[in-house]
Amino acid sequence: LPPPSQELLSEAEDPLPTVGGPPQVHASFGGAPLPGLEARERVLIDLDDVNQQPAEQAVREVPRSAKVECMVTFVVVMVGMGAMYLLQVRITAKAHLLRSSMEDTQNTDKYLLQILANFSAKAVEDYIFHGIRPKHKTVSIKFEGLSTTVNSAGGCLPWSSAPEGKKVLMSVSGEFYAGHVAAIMGTSGAGKTTFLNVLCGKIGAMGNWSVDGKVYINGDETELTELKNVMGFVPQDDVVHDIMTVRENIMFSAKLRNPAGTTPHRIDKICDDVLHVLQLEAQQNMRVGNRMTGGGLSGGQRKRVNVGLELAACPTLLFLDEPTSGLDSTGSLLLITQLKKMAQLGMTIIMVIHQPRYSLFTQIDDVLLLGKGGRTVYTGPTEGAKPYFEELGFTMPADENPADWIMDVMAGQIETECSIPASELPGRLFVEWEAKMSSVDMREEDDEDEAAAAVAIRAASNFTRNSSTGVAPESEEECIKARLLESWKQVDGPVTTPLDPPAFAEFLTRCTGVQPNDQVLEAIIKRIDVAASCGRFNDHLEGHVAHKEFEHYLLALSRGGMTFAGLESKTIQDEDEDEDEDEVDESSDSPSDSSDAEAPRETSAQFTEKRTFRAGQKGSDLYRALPGFWGQLWVVIVRRAFVWWRSQGLRMMFLFVVEFAALFLGIMDRYIFGNPPWLPTSILEAQISIALLVSVYSLQTFGNPAELPAFWRECSHGLNRLSYFIGRNLVDILDSVLFCFGFTAMYYMVTGPDMQMKIYAIPFGFITYVAFGWGYVASCWLPYDMISLGPFVTTLLCFIFGGILGQPNQMATYFSNYFYEVCVDTIGYTRWGVPMLFYQYVSEANLTAVPKSLQNGYLFDEALKDYRDARLVFSGDVDTWYTAMFALGTMGTVLRVIAFIGLVVNNKEKQV
Repeated sequence: LPPPSQELLSEAEDPLPTVGGPPQVHASFGGAPLPGLEARERVLIDLDDVNQQPAEQAVREVPRSAKVECMVTFVVVMVGMGAMYLLQVRITAKAHLLRSSMEDTQNTDKYLLQILANFSAKAVEDYIFHGIRPKHKTVSIKFEGLSTTVNSAGGCLPWSSAPEGKKVLMSVSGEFYAGHVAAIMGTSGAGKTTFLNVLCGKIGAMGNWSVDGKVYINGDETELTELKNVMGFVPQDDVVHDIMTVRENIMFSAKLRNPAGTTPHRIDKICDDVLHVLQLEAQQNMRVGNRMTGGGLSGGQRKRVNVGLELAACPTLLFLDEPTSGLDSTGSLLLITQLKKMAQLGMTIIMVIHQPRYSLFTQIDDVLLLGKGGRTVYTGPTEGAKPYFEELGFTMPADENPADWIMDVMAGQIETECSIPASELPGRLFVEWEAKMSSVDMREEDDEDEAAAAVAIRAASNFTRNSSTGVAPESEEECIKARLLESWKQVDGPVTTPLDPPAFAEFLTRCTGVQPNDQVLEAIIKRIDVAASCGRFNDHLEGHVAHKEFEHYLLALSRGGMTFAGLESKTIQDEDEDEDEDEVDESSDSPSDSSDAEAPRETSAQFTEKRTFRAGQKGSDLYRALPGFWGQLWVVIVRRAFVWWRSQGLRMMFLFVVEFAALFLGIMDRYIFGNPPWLPTSILEAQISIALLVSVYSLQTFGNPAELPAFWRECSHGLNRLSYFIGRNLVDILDSVLFCFGFTAMYYMVTGPDMQMKIYAIPFGFITYVAFGWGYVASCWLPYDMISLGPFVTTLLCFIFGGILGQPNQMATYFSNYFYEVCVDTIGYTRWGVPMLFYQYVSEANLTAVPKSLQNGYLFDEALKDYRDARLVFSGDVDTWYTAMFALGTMGTVLRVIAFIGLVVNNKEKQV
């Protein structure tokens, strides 16, 4: 070939325009340039690849500082998890200590009760309550003409009228007395549960129900919803926290629902009392579990834990919806027997129950029998039900269970001859009861004083401690004093010298015939020390027991009956004084005045009559101030931390999925597609991936079907919803940091961007914050029966607002119209996350000076141009870094506010 001309050589030496780099000298092929634009571009690309290879390798190398930052972040996360582990270890160790302490306390109580039984002329209770107190502020409920109607929906057409509603209850009247166990019984479909919900005020919260009638609390017309802080409701389903132990379930319920300022010591004692009453001491450190996963407690034990959550609140009024469902006859009898023991403390207990066995039926004080259509068949004392039906002409066969027989009569399934034909049942029963009530009303009008006296006697019948023995309190105390003195003289004849521990042990052995062990001896002496320091014994010698001190203690135990907590702790005694300065605690006042033993004691009826009631007013007898916002917030955080730690299996599995997604995406971007780390589309894909994953995971915070019923139950008794919401959000920070760090670190290590790890992770952290917010919104607003659609809804939302509204190549279209720009800036989280990272990468890596291929250079220039056209940016914030942080932070916060509104508004009728 001839040598090239001078013009061709000069043209070959002219620099071609390049993107993002200095002018390059382009060679010709075989001494001549390649013809046309295509040849020029091929030369450019070939030379770019040669010239950029060292630069791209430098970009892809992970800096040593980034590795150190990853390790530091990893160590911080591990330290946080280690702190959670240590918290669990501490709580577990405390639980074992509490169980040991509980056993020691019970052994001491049994020993003291044995002494009292040997000295006393009356029957002695077999347990001493240390946390649960007698209910001097009692509640009696009277209801008149309660009727309930289910309102049907309107017609399909606008002009069509709505069908008439269905009557569920019809003019039900009666009364439940304080300190009694009352049962609601009836045939299937009689409206038993509906009646219970009407009394609780739950029916009134439902828009399609209408309620008529009056409810009186201690003679004052009011709504029982005003007593929700001192009222307990046990649902038919076992609403418990499966992942927590029995003691933890009861403990957190006690912390949330007992009066503000209740000491941790008394909370522990309340838990001990509840565990003993429900006979769950052996299972107290077992996780509750559930039937789906297996393990944990049996069905009967779960039912008792369900009841224990309410007993832990020390309610004055307790409702139970079919507490014996799913239990065998033995388990049912055990549960009702223990509830009867709680009623002896002044608690009013009302339950719905089905066909109890005879021994269980006799434990019930009052019964309300409802027939078909929600009409009253009988209400009154349980022992009067059988005679009433016999007065109507019915005859119970021999060896028949009265409860079963009464149910058969109400259903019209009787085989014996009767004055009332079976064909007229149950309608005739309603007529007979209404006639009987009319005659009773006429008699009460004739003699109101006699009727009032009868009611007062009945209200007090359950509180009269010595009614079964016929022993007067004065004679009982004299008997104890005489026998105690006789035993004391055998050890200390003059009865003037306080006994040291060995001598006191000898005295106790003479009282019971059994020598106390060291733990019991030490515990009794310590109790005497505390009681003496709180009383009038100024010359008490610590570690020794004087005759008068032990006598005072034993007499107080006899007066207190099942409760004697006031003598065991000065703190508890102060609690009582703060709670009600005018309240007289029979279990704690005995050491303060020597004349108490001789002073006449007022009857329970007089005691109850002195306390007037005004519901809903602060300072009233039944007002209870629950822990405030901060107190409940701390309880929610600690409880959520328990659940967080014990859900590590699910968390680790999800973390594996997150790490795999980051690894896969990084390999595809770097090795398969060869995309540079700064490419906006690669950043978009990474941010959408982490958003989709964590938004689905965050659904379990407020949308777990197993936890929602427990939340509704706690809300109905005064749980602060804001404390609940914020507490769970704070614990979720651990998950958001864990998943964000896991994804970002893996993607960073694979793609190797030329910027600091801590700066690179900030946009991903804000994206995670927003994605959690979308998960909260979906879980809080979806109806309970549609909660399974949560993953689909969150995936769709994150894809639309992150994928479609965040495409870098469409930013020019969005920014060309002000309305479009406002919409995208408001709800498009990747619209801020992508430029936030892109501009920071441009600044740190000095991308404008790095050579690029023609394609990457074009994308780089277009991205710079598109994002520069944004108008809603802070003045002077060229890289949109601070604007993006503000926008994403505001977006995530607003989403949480919307979620909180949904948490309060959605399923509101179930939170009453």
